[in-house]
Amino acid sequence: MKIQDLLNKAKKDKKLLEAELLVSHVLDMTRESVVAHPEYELSTDQISKLHVYWARLMNGEPLAYLVNRKEFYGLDFYVDKNVLIPRPETELLVDLTLDVSREVRFVNKKSVQVVDVGTGAGPVACALAKTDPRLKVTAIDVSENACEIARKNAREIGVDVEVLCGDLLEPFKGRSVDIIAANLPYIGTKENSFVLKEVADYEPSLALYGGDDGLRLYDRMFKQILDFKLKPAYILGEFGCFQAADMSEMISRYFPDVQFEIKQDLAGLDRDFAIEIIDNR
Repeated sequence: MKIQDLLNKAKKDKKLLEAELLVSHVLDMTRESVVAHPEYELSTDQISKLHVYWARLMNGEPLAYLVNRKEFYGLDFYVDKNVLIPRPETELLVDLTLDVSREVRFVNKKSVQVVDVGTGAGPVACALAKTDPRLKVTAIDVSENACEIARKNAREIGVDVEVLCGDLLEPFKGRSVDIIAANLPYIGTKENSFVLKEVADYEPSLALYGGDDGLRLYDRMFKQILDFKLKPAYILGEFGCFQAADMSEMISRYFPDVQFEIKQDLAGLDRDFAIEIIDNR
């Protein structure tokens, strides 16, 4: 069987991209090379491996876990079942962080300290550090496995990101911070349980679920910010598109005298909050 034969079949099944990436993975070639060499004759062993991968894909297993790669913010990340697969909508959190880091209050600072809470594979932290070297980025996750993957990605991408393992902001207690950017688990086990079956079946529950309503971890993080007397200029975070009202109530409860906005993603859905703390010093 030639590459072209396999791709022709995948095209009929409307799975051409998936097939190109799986062939690329099995043959250890770039996707561009796969497309450029349709005449390549696949070995029996390669065909066998592809059949196994294809069956797993058809069974709902995410492509990113099969090939152990996922693109985010123009960068290539290693992922496996220990971490959540980076989502395109989370790029908004990177954009928001970059935007506020360039504001007047930071213009004379040699570096801006950013803490990425719930880093997972490290996509937000690495994208920030890669885009703006002035940002001094610390990434935190409760999972030791996730922290190792974040460190691996930082090394491969070539950025200096400090990775700490611990409960939310606990490892950062006693330190100063300019911006907190959080992408915490926000799927609820009882309310706001908006999760696809393949996500629930394959992605780590530790990275998906945030208590009954999905916002328990944000509640705890806000409490930590006050208890630890952290004084960030901005607190940014991603949440579920049906949680804006609950998130707004929570922010107002913990930070009654601050300004905050709810930001929409490219689909027009409520996706992020941006809290600005004016008198933070």
